[in-house]
Amino acid sequence: MSAVATWLLARPYNAVFALAIAMLLPGLPTIGGAILVLLLLQQDLRRASLVAVLAGALLLVVALISGTSPLHTLVQVSSLWLPVLGITVVMRSTRSLTLALQVSVIVVLFGLCLFYVMADNPVDFWRQIIAAEPVLQSLQLQEWKVAVGATESQFAGVMTTMFAIGFWFGLVVVLLLGYWLYQQVPGNSSQYGRFCDLNFGRVIALLLAMTSVIGFAIASVWIQSIAFLLFAVFWLQGAAMVHWLRNKGFVPMIAVSAVYVLTIFVPQYFFPALAVLGYTDAWFRYRDRVTKQQ
Repeated sequence: MSAVATWLLARPYNAVFALAIAMLLPGLPTIGGAILVLLLLQQDLRRASLVAVLAGALLLVVALISGTSPLHTLVQVSSLWLPVLGITVVMRSTRSLTLALQVSVIVVLFGLCLFYVMADNPVDFWRQIIAAEPVLQSLQLQEWKVAVGATESQFAGVMTTMFAIGFWFGLVVVLLLGYWLYQQVPGNSSQYGRFCDLNFGRVIALLLAMTSVIGFAIASVWIQSIAFLLFAVFWLQGAAMVHWLRNKGFVPMIAVSAVYVLTIFVPQYFFPALAVLGYTDAWFRYRDRVTKQQ
């Protein structure tokens, strides 16, 4: 991957075409976002932004030629690249991967609260979204709602929470992949911090504890949504701990791979287990304790 990262940075038009192609091909927009992270970390901010603008212009030209709505293309590109731009600028400014991820959690929490404030009726909102999206219809969400006995309000809360979690995890994957590409460039190092040292801290852990107690005590859907989002966030810290154990030689690489595979195929067990591990680490700092004992 070192050769790929070097090629992307060699000439501006290399990155322009790579960004545009990644947005055009199914399944590759995440790669495009990672390329943008690489450019923003490696190059001058104005130069990287210019590359993104040129790639966006190329995508608009392709949309006009193919008969696709330019507005749809613009919305699609902006919805991915603007959040990536924001979180990467925070990372550049603070020179800290951990702080950038902490800020991203706060921003998503703010967006979640804003949705509940601005949405007159979340139930109607999600009913319309599901009716308009064939992909969501194929998931048989209404059948799931009936099976678990969820009310319309609870169902809307679950949909809102899952969207927020999915958005945040997608942004994190793009940032981490782009940071990994940055580290493949000759001469670069983990100067923004290592993923295996990630710790969201006790403030976010305390917020999770408070929202969990309050949300379930008063049966507030929007507070429960915040609690579930924060709980999911700590899964990432649990994953970071697994990588830390791998770096220290305590577990083999196959164990790290198994954690991700099992999280995908049996999420009902491994997702909460890793989240609990990450949450308790925020309070007790297991990695610091092990390091001091060595």
